[in-house]
Amino acid sequence: MDEKIRVLLVDDEEQFVKNMARILKVRGFDISTAFSGYEAMDAIEAGGEFDVIILDVKMPGMDGVDTLREIKKRLPDTQVIMLTGHATLSSGTEAMREGAYDYLMKPCDVEDLTEKIKEANEVESIKRHPVLWTRQSVEEVTLLSFKKLKPEDPVIDALKIFDTKTRKMVVEEVYIQDHEDRFIGIVTKKDLLNEAQNANPEISIDWNHLMENPKLLPPLTLGQVMRPDRPITASPEESLTETAQRMITNNVRCMPVVKDGKVQGIVRMQDILQYVEHEIE
Repeated sequence: MDEKIRVLLVDDEEQFVKNMARILKVRGFDISTAFSGYEAMDAIEAGGEFDVIILDVKMPGMDGVDTLREIKKRLPDTQVIMLTGHATLSSGTEAMREGAYDYLMKPCDVEDLTEKIKEANEVESIKRHPVLWTRQSVEEVTLLSFKKLKPEDPVIDALKIFDTKTRKMVVEEVYIQDHEDRFIGIVTKKDLLNEAQNANPEISIDWNHLMENPKLLPPLTLGQVMRPDRPITASPEESLTETAQRMITNNVRCMPVVKDGKVQGIVRMQDILQYVEHEIE
């Protein structure tokens, strides 16, 4: 439990790599660096053992997606987090299809990156040691107390939930429910960022900028910006094994728990892992 997470940071921007490596080392990670896809492959071929790899999408020569493909051939269970800019967002989604764990937009929030590294490492451990899963039910680890969002609530309420300074877990989407606790839609970080950018076309807004300046969001309700998508859900009777594997497959760290069409609470990957570790000890 006290072993440092071994991270390989790959980016052609040397100053960014040096600064980020220093920050992540202070946070307790074991950091190695590479300044190109070729250097990353050399580090792996030389026997470097990494729990998580952070990889920039846009690099000269061997770009991030090509490097990702080669990494997955050699280290299929190692999780890769991609870094992408606004102009290469489509490459970020392509990387997800190629097996990346997740991607963050640059400049990325250090706290977001820190949490994603920890989550990716947990998933990597699960894939390598699946026998550690217990057969307990979702109901036992369901979090019943969570912020319920309604369509008439202001969009800034969703922004507060995404704030990693007040929450210990990176949240990717929030769920909008009607007054009978039934799902009617979701709101993602990208949805909020798009609304802020559309309301302020004269400036370029990234996620960090929006978190520091929430007034950039227009005075809309969640019902006006939500997507009518249904999230992946778990049932109270479902085993933790099944739920965890579906979380890994669908790249989510949180699932609503639904019974008879109504939301009972949420189940989080971090809670499942803590339960498993308790059982093992």
